Amino acid sequence: MISVLIRKELIDIRRDKRLLIGTILLPLIMLPLIGVIIYASVATQPPIIAIVNKNPLNDVYVNYVKSYITSHGGEVVNLTYNITPDVIIVFPQDFYRNVSNISTQAGVGFTIIISSNQNSINLAYDAIYNLMYNISVSRIHELASKANITVNPSVIRDPIVLLMGYETPTRVVTTSSANQLAQIARVVALILFPSATPVVFFITDSIIGEKERKTLESLIASPITIRQLLFSKLIVSIILGILSSLGDIIGLLLFSAFSFYVVQTHITFGLGFLGLVVVIYLLTVLLTAAISLGLLLIFGGSVRNVQIIDFIITTFGMIASFSALFINLSDLKFPLSLILFIPYVQLASSLLSYVFGLYLESIFYISATFVVALVLILLASKWFNSERILLR
Repeated sequence: MISVLIRKELIDIRRDKRLLIGTILLPLIMLPLIGVIIYASVATQPPIIAIVNKNPLNDVYVNYVKSYITSHGGEVVNLTYNITPDVIIVFPQDFYRNVSNISTQAGVGFTIIISSNQNSINLAYDAIYNLMYNISVSRIHELASKANITVNPSVIRDPIVLLMGYETPTRVVTTSSANQLAQIARVVALILFPSATPVVFFITDSIIGEKERKTLESLIASPITIRQLLFSKLIVSIILGILSSLGDIIGLLLFSAFSFYVVQTHITFGLGFLGLVVVIYLLTVLLTAAISLGLLLIFGGSVRNVQIIDFIITTFGMIASFSALFINLSDLKFPLSLILFIPYVQLASSLLSYVFGLYLESIFYISATFVVALVLILLASKWFNSERILLR
Protein backbone atom coordinates (compact mmCIF):
# COMPACT_ATOMS: atom_id res chain seq x y z
CA MET A 1 0.00 0.00 0.00
CA ILE A 2 2.89 2.35 0.76
CA SER A 3 4.28 1.78 -2.74
CA VAL A 4 0.96 2.96 -4.20
CA LEU A 5 1.05 6.12 -2.09
CA ILE A 6 4.68 6.80 -3.03
CA ARG A 7 3.79 6.42 -6.71
CA LYS A 8 0.91 8.89 -6.19
CA GLU A 9 3.23 11.42 -4.52
CA LEU A 10 5.83 11.09 -7.27
CA ILE A 11 3.15 11.69 -9.91
CA ASP A 12 1.99 14.81 -8.05
CA ILE A 13 5.58 16.05 -7.91
CA ARG A 14 6.11 15.38 -11.60
CA ARG A 15 3.05 17.48 -12.37
CA ASP A 16 4.28 20.33 -10.18
CA LYS A 17 7.06 21.75 -12.36
CA ARG A 18 7.78 24.59 -9.93
CA LEU A 19 8.50 22.11 -7.14
CA LEU A 20 10.88 20.18 -9.36
CA ILE A 21 12.72 23.34 -10.37
CA GLY A 22 12.83 24.76 -6.86
CA THR A 23 13.96 21.64 -5.01
CA ILE A 24 16.06 19.71 -7.52
CA LEU A 25 17.22 21.71 -10.52
CA LEU A 26 18.01 25.00 -8.78
CA PRO A 27 20.48 23.49 -6.24
CA LEU A 28 22.15 21.56 -9.05
CA ILE A 29 22.57 24.78 -11.01
CA MET A 30 22.96 27.50 -8.40
CA LEU A 31 25.74 26.11 -6.18
CA PRO A 32 28.14 25.27 -9.03
CA LEU A 33 27.21 28.63 -10.54
CA ILE A 34 28.25 30.36 -7.31
CA GLY A 35 31.66 28.70 -7.60
CA VAL A 36 31.98 29.85 -11.21
CA ILE A 37 31.06 33.40 -10.22
CA ILE A 38 33.65 33.40 -7.42
CA TYR A 39 36.30 32.15 -9.82
CA ALA A 40 35.29 34.72 -12.43
CA SER A 41 35.43 37.53 -9.90
CA VAL A 42 38.93 36.51 -8.86
CA ALA A 43 40.14 35.95 -12.41
CA THR A 44 38.59 38.96 -14.13
CA GLN A 45 38.80 41.57 -11.38
CA PRO A 46 42.42 41.83 -10.24
CA PRO A 47 43.39 44.03 -7.30
CA ILE A 48 43.49 47.66 -8.42
CA ILE A 49 46.02 49.89 -6.64
CA ALA A 50 46.67 53.54 -7.43
CA ILE A 51 50.16 54.97 -6.83
CA VAL A 52 50.81 58.69 -6.53
CA ASN A 53 54.43 59.86 -6.78
CA LYS A 54 55.04 63.47 -5.76
CA ASN A 55 58.79 63.52 -6.46
CA PRO A 56 60.67 62.03 -9.45
CA LEU A 57 63.51 61.13 -7.08
CA ASN A 58 61.19 58.50 -5.58
CA ASP A 59 61.00 56.61 -8.88
CA VAL A 60 63.33 53.76 -7.91
CA TYR A 61 61.14 52.92 -4.91
CA VAL A 62 57.88 53.53 -6.74
CA ASN A 63 58.97 51.24 -9.58
CA TYR A 64 59.83 48.49 -7.10
CA VAL A 65 56.35 48.66 -5.57
CA LYS A 66 54.74 48.69 -9.02
CA SER A 67 56.78 45.68 -10.11
CA TYR A 68 55.85 43.73 -6.99
CA ILE A 69 52.14 44.44 -7.41
CA THR A 70 51.98 43.57 -11.10
CA SER A 71 54.06 40.39 -10.64
CA HIS A 72 51.54 39.19 -8.04
CA GLY A 73 48.45 39.67 -10.19
CA GLY A 74 47.60 43.26 -9.29
CA GLU A 75 47.00 46.25 -11.51
CA VAL A 76 48.65 49.63 -10.90
CA VAL A 77 46.76 52.71 -12.12
CA ASN A 78 47.05 56.45 -11.89
CA LEU A 79 44.65 58.23 -9.57
CA THR A 80 41.90 59.55 -11.83
CA TYR A 81 38.15 60.02 -11.57
CA ASN A 82 37.57 57.36 -14.23
CA ILE A 83 38.89 54.46 -12.10
CA THR A 84 38.12 53.71 -8.47
CA PRO A 85 41.05 51.81 -6.94
CA ASP A 86 40.90 49.61 -3.86
CA VAL A 87 44.00 51.18 -2.27
CA ILE A 88 45.85 54.44 -2.85
CA ILE A 89 49.60 54.57 -2.08
CA VAL A 90 51.18 58.04 -1.94
CA PHE A 91 54.93 58.65 -1.98
CA PRO A 92 55.31 62.22 -0.61
CA GLN A 93 57.77 64.93 -1.68
CA ASP A 94 60.22 64.25 1.14
CA PHE A 95 60.20 60.44 0.85
CA TYR A 96 63.52 60.16 -1.01
CA ARG A 97 65.32 62.49 1.40
CA ASN A 98 64.06 60.69 4.50
CA VAL A 99 64.60 57.19 3.20
CA SER A 100 68.17 58.06 2.17
CA ASN A 101 68.99 59.24 5.70
CA ILE A 102 69.76 56.28 7.94
CA SER A 103 68.60 58.17 11.04
CA THR A 104 65.12 59.17 9.78
CA GLN A 105 61.87 57.47 8.87
CA ALA A 106 60.09 58.00 5.58
CA GLY A 107 56.31 58.18 5.49
CA VAL A 108 54.08 56.63 2.82
CA GLY A 109 50.41 57.43 2.46
CA PHE A 110 48.17 54.35 2.53
CA THR A 111 44.46 54.96 1.93
CA ILE A 112 41.93 52.13 1.82
CA ILE A 113 38.69 52.67 -0.06
CA ILE A 114 35.92 51.28 2.12
CA SER A 115 34.24 48.03 0.98
CA SER A 116 37.25 47.38 -1.26
CA ASN A 117 38.74 44.03 -2.26
CA GLN A 118 40.59 42.49 0.68
CA ASN A 119 43.08 40.90 -1.72
CA SER A 120 44.03 44.38 -2.89
CA ILE A 121 44.66 45.53 0.66
CA ASN A 122 46.82 42.49 1.42
CA LEU A 123 48.78 42.90 -1.80
CA ALA A 124 49.43 46.61 -1.15
CA TYR A 125 50.58 45.82 2.41
CA ASP A 126 52.92 43.12 1.13
CA ALA A 127 54.40 45.46 -1.50
CA ILE A 128 55.18 48.16 1.10
CA TYR A 129 56.50 45.56 3.54
CA ASN A 130 58.91 44.16 0.94
CA LEU A 131 60.10 47.67 0.11
CA MET A 132 60.64 48.34 3.80
CA TYR A 133 62.51 45.05 4.16
CA ASN A 134 64.90 45.86 1.31
CA ILE A 135 65.55 49.36 2.65
CA SER A 136 66.32 48.02 6.11
CA VAL A 137 68.74 45.45 4.64
CA SER A 138 70.49 48.26 2.73
CA ARG A 139 70.81 50.28 5.94
CA ILE A 140 72.33 47.29 7.74
CA HIS A 141 74.87 46.92 4.92
CA GLU A 142 75.68 50.62 5.24
CA LEU A 143 76.22 50.39 8.99
CA ALA A 144 78.36 47.28 8.60
CA SER A 145 80.57 48.91 6.00
CA LYS A 146 81.07 51.97 8.21
CA ALA A 147 81.99 49.77 11.14
CA ASN A 148 84.20 47.62 8.88
CA ILE A 149 82.57 44.37 10.01
CA THR A 150 80.98 41.47 8.13
CA VAL A 151 77.38 40.73 9.00
CA ASN A 152 74.45 38.86 7.53
CA PRO A 153 71.68 41.47 7.17
CA SER A 154 68.93 38.84 7.12
CA VAL A 155 70.09 37.48 10.51
CA ILE A 156 69.97 40.97 12.03
CA ARG A 157 66.73 41.86 10.26
CA ASP A 158 65.02 38.55 11.22
CA PRO A 159 66.65 37.27 14.42
CA ILE A 160 63.81 34.77 15.01
CA VAL A 161 62.87 31.92 12.68
CA LEU A 162 59.30 30.68 12.97
CA LEU A 163 59.23 26.86 12.98
CA MET A 164 55.71 26.22 11.73
CA GLY A 165 53.81 23.10 12.75
CA TYR A 166 50.25 21.78 12.96
CA GLU A 167 48.52 19.59 15.53
CA THR A 168 45.01 18.25 15.96
CA PRO A 169 43.06 19.01 19.18
CA THR A 170 44.24 15.60 20.40
CA ARG A 171 47.86 16.83 20.07
CA VAL A 172 48.64 14.60 17.09
CA VAL A 173 51.09 16.11 14.62
CA THR A 174 49.49 16.82 11.25
CA THR A 175 50.11 18.87 8.11
CA SER A 176 49.07 22.17 6.58
CA SER A 177 46.78 20.29 4.16
CA ALA A 178 44.86 18.97 7.17
CA ASN A 179 44.49 22.54 8.40
CA GLN A 180 43.13 23.56 4.98
CA LEU A 181 40.72 20.63 5.10
CA ALA A 182 39.52 21.74 8.53
CA GLN A 183 38.76 25.21 7.18
CA ILE A 184 36.94 23.70 4.20
CA ALA A 185 34.97 21.45 6.56
CA ARG A 186 33.67 24.55 8.36
CA VAL A 187 32.54 26.01 5.06
CA VAL A 188 30.91 22.71 4.09
CA ALA A 189 29.04 22.72 7.39
CA LEU A 190 27.92 26.28 6.69
CA ILE A 191 26.26 25.31 3.39
CA LEU A 192 25.20 21.85 4.54
CA PHE A 193 21.93 22.59 6.29
CA PRO A 194 20.12 24.62 3.60
CA SER A 195 19.71 21.22 1.91
CA ALA A 196 17.06 20.55 4.56
CA THR A 197 14.74 23.25 3.19
CA PRO A 198 13.05 21.14 0.47
CA VAL A 199 12.24 18.44 3.04
CA VAL A 200 10.55 20.94 5.37
CA PHE A 201 8.62 22.42 2.47
CA PHE A 202 7.41 19.15 1.04
CA ILE A 203 6.45 17.25 4.18
CA THR A 204 4.50 20.18 5.62
CA ASP A 205 3.09 21.55 2.41
CA SER A 206 2.03 18.14 1.10
CA ILE A 207 -0.31 17.59 4.04
CA ILE A 208 -1.63 21.15 3.84
CA GLY A 209 -2.05 20.63 0.11
CA GLU A 210 -4.16 17.53 0.69
CA LYS A 211 -6.39 19.55 3.01
CA GLU A 212 -6.70 22.43 0.55
CA ARG A 213 -7.54 20.09 -2.35
CA LYS A 214 -10.14 18.36 -0.17
CA THR A 215 -8.47 15.00 -0.81
CA LEU A 216 -7.27 14.36 2.72
CA GLU A 217 -10.70 13.16 3.91
CA SER A 218 -10.97 10.60 1.12
CA LEU A 219 -7.43 9.36 1.77
CA ILE A 220 -8.19 8.88 5.45
CA ALA A 221 -11.50 7.17 4.64
CA SER A 222 -9.69 4.67 2.40
CA PRO A 223 -8.05 1.47 3.70
CA ILE A 224 -4.79 3.44 3.97
CA THR A 225 -3.58 3.87 7.55
CA ILE A 226 -2.31 7.16 8.92
CA ARG A 227 1.13 5.62 9.37
CA GLN A 228 1.24 4.54 5.72
CA LEU A 229 0.17 8.01 4.60
CA LEU A 230 2.85 9.71 6.68
CA PHE A 231 5.57 7.21 5.72
CA SER A 232 4.84 7.67 2.00
CA LYS A 233 5.21 11.45 2.30
CA LEU A 234 8.27 10.96 4.48
CA ILE A 235 9.99 8.70 1.94
CA VAL A 236 9.26 11.03 -0.98
CA SER A 237 10.46 14.06 0.99
CA ILE A 238 13.71 12.26 1.79
CA ILE A 239 14.16 11.45 -1.91
CA LEU A 240 13.66 15.14 -2.73
CA GLY A 241 16.15 16.15 -0.07
CA ILE A 242 18.75 13.73 -1.40
CA LEU A 243 18.32 15.02 -4.94
CA SER A 244 18.55 18.65 -3.84
CA SER A 245 21.71 17.93 -1.83
CA LEU A 246 23.45 16.65 -4.96
CA GLY A 247 24.05 20.27 -5.93
CA ASP A 248 26.09 20.84 -2.77
CA ILE A 249 28.16 17.71 -3.35
CA ILE A 250 28.79 18.60 -6.99
CA GLY A 251 29.76 22.12 -5.93
CA LEU A 252 32.21 20.66 -3.41
CA LEU A 253 33.84 18.50 -6.09
CA LEU A 254 34.04 21.44 -8.50
CA PHE A 255 35.63 23.58 -5.80
CA SER A 256 38.24 20.88 -5.24
CA ALA A 257 38.94 20.71 -8.97
CA PHE A 258 39.33 24.47 -9.40
CA SER A 259 40.66 25.34 -5.92
CA PHE A 260 44.06 26.38 -7.25
CA TYR A 261 42.51 29.08 -9.44
CA VAL A 262 40.30 30.36 -6.60
CA VAL A 263 42.56 30.20 -3.52
CA GLN A 264 45.95 29.57 -5.20
CA THR A 265 46.36 26.16 -3.56
CA HIS A 266 45.36 22.62 -4.43
CA ILE A 267 42.69 21.22 -2.10
CA THR A 268 41.89 17.54 -2.39
CA PHE A 269 39.34 15.46 -0.50
CA GLY A 270 39.91 11.86 0.46
CA LEU A 271 37.24 9.23 -0.08
CA GLY A 272 36.68 9.07 3.67
CA PHE A 273 35.89 12.79 3.89
CA LEU A 274 33.62 12.71 0.82
CA GLY A 275 31.85 9.61 2.14
CA LEU A 276 31.28 11.31 5.48
CA VAL A 277 29.83 14.38 3.72
CA VAL A 278 27.37 12.15 1.85
CA VAL A 279 26.35 10.36 5.07
CA ILE A 280 25.84 13.66 6.87
CA TYR A 281 23.72 14.95 3.99
CA LEU A 282 21.51 11.86 4.22
CA LEU A 283 21.22 12.23 8.00
CA THR A 284 20.42 15.93 7.60
CA VAL A 285 17.53 15.05 5.32
CA LEU A 286 16.31 12.25 7.62
CA LEU A 287 16.55 14.38 10.76
CA THR A 288 14.74 17.27 9.05
CA ALA A 289 11.91 14.98 8.04
CA ALA A 290 11.68 13.62 11.59
CA ILE A 291 11.64 17.08 13.19
CA SER A 292 9.10 18.35 10.64
CA LEU A 293 6.81 15.43 11.41
CA GLY A 294 7.17 15.95 15.16
CA LEU A 295 6.50 19.69 14.99
CA LEU A 296 3.56 19.06 12.68
CA LEU A 297 2.17 16.75 15.33
CA ILE A 298 2.63 19.38 18.04
CA PHE A 299 1.51 22.53 16.22
CA GLY A 300 -0.94 21.14 13.70
CA GLY A 301 -1.32 21.73 9.98
CA SER A 302 -2.57 25.28 9.54
CA VAL A 303 -0.74 27.59 7.17
CA ARG A 304 0.43 29.77 10.04
CA ASN A 305 1.74 26.78 11.98
CA VAL A 306 3.61 25.54 8.91
CA GLN A 307 5.40 28.90 8.76
CA ILE A 308 6.33 28.50 12.43
CA ILE A 309 7.68 25.01 11.75
CA ASP A 310 9.76 26.28 8.82
CA PHE A 311 11.15 29.09 11.00
CA ILE A 312 12.08 26.73 13.85
CA ILE A 313 13.92 24.27 11.61
CA THR A 314 15.67 27.07 9.70
CA THR A 315 16.81 28.54 13.03
CA PHE A 316 18.24 25.17 14.11
CA GLY A 317 20.13 24.94 10.81
CA MET A 318 21.52 28.47 11.13
CA ILE A 319 22.72 27.78 14.68
CA ALA A 320 24.50 24.62 13.52
CA SER A 321 26.05 26.35 10.51
CA PHE A 322 27.46 29.30 12.41
CA SER A 323 28.53 27.11 15.34
CA ALA A 324 30.64 25.06 12.94
CA LEU A 325 32.09 28.23 11.44
CA PHE A 326 33.00 30.09 14.62
CA ILE A 327 33.11 27.59 17.52
CA ASN A 328 35.53 24.75 18.22
CA LEU A 329 32.85 22.12 18.85
CA SER A 330 35.40 19.51 19.91
CA ASP A 331 36.55 21.52 22.93
CA LEU A 332 33.35 22.89 24.47
CA LYS A 333 32.95 23.11 28.23
CA PHE A 334 29.76 23.26 30.25
CA PRO A 335 27.44 25.17 29.84
CA LEU A 336 28.44 25.90 26.21
CA SER A 337 28.52 22.15 25.56
CA LEU A 338 24.72 22.18 25.81
CA ILE A 339 24.70 23.53 22.26
CA LEU A 340 25.36 19.94 21.16
CA PHE A 341 21.75 19.11 22.03
CA ILE A 342 20.46 21.50 19.36
CA PRO A 343 19.47 19.61 16.18
CA TYR A 344 22.07 19.57 13.39
CA VAL A 345 24.90 20.75 15.66
CA GLN A 346 25.81 17.09 16.22
CA LEU A 347 26.26 16.60 12.48
CA ALA A 348 28.50 19.65 12.20
CA SER A 349 30.49 18.37 15.17
CA SER A 350 30.79 14.95 13.51
CA LEU A 351 32.29 16.52 10.39
CA LEU A 352 34.81 18.59 12.35
CA SER A 353 35.67 15.70 14.69
CA TYR A 354 36.57 13.56 11.68
CA VAL A 355 38.87 16.26 10.31
CA PHE A 356 40.49 16.65 13.74
CA GLY A 357 41.17 12.91 13.91
CA LEU A 358 38.48 12.21 16.54
CA TYR A 359 36.95 9.33 14.62
CA LEU A 360 35.11 7.71 17.55
CA GLU A 361 33.42 11.00 18.41
CA SER A 362 32.44 11.44 14.77
CA ILE A 363 30.85 7.98 14.67
CA PHE A 364 29.08 8.62 17.98
CA TYR A 365 27.45 11.85 16.77
CA ILE A 366 26.33 10.20 13.54
CA SER A 367 24.91 7.15 15.33
CA ALA A 368 23.13 9.23 17.97
CA THR A 369 21.56 11.46 15.31
CA PHE A 370 20.36 8.44 13.33
CA VAL A 371 18.78 6.83 16.41
CA VAL A 372 17.09 10.06 17.52
CA ALA A 373 15.68 10.65 14.01
CA LEU A 374 14.23 7.13 13.86
CA VAL A 375 12.71 7.45 17.34
CA LEU A 376 11.10 10.79 16.44
CA ILE A 377 9.61 9.32 13.25
CA LEU A 378 8.22 6.26 15.05
CA LEU A 379 6.76 8.31 17.89
CA ALA A 380 5.20 10.85 15.54
CA SER A 381 3.65 8.15 13.36
CA LYS A 382 2.29 6.39 16.45
CA TRP A 383 0.64 9.48 17.93
CA PHE A 384 -0.74 10.86 14.67
CA ASN A 385 -4.41 10.13 14.03
CA SER A 386 -6.99 11.26 11.48
CA GLU A 387 -8.67 13.60 13.92
CA ARG A 388 -5.41 15.43 14.63
CA ILE A 389 -4.67 15.86 10.92
CA LEU A 390 -8.14 17.07 9.97
CA LEU A 391 -8.89 19.41 12.85
CA ARG A 392 -5.54 20.94 13.74
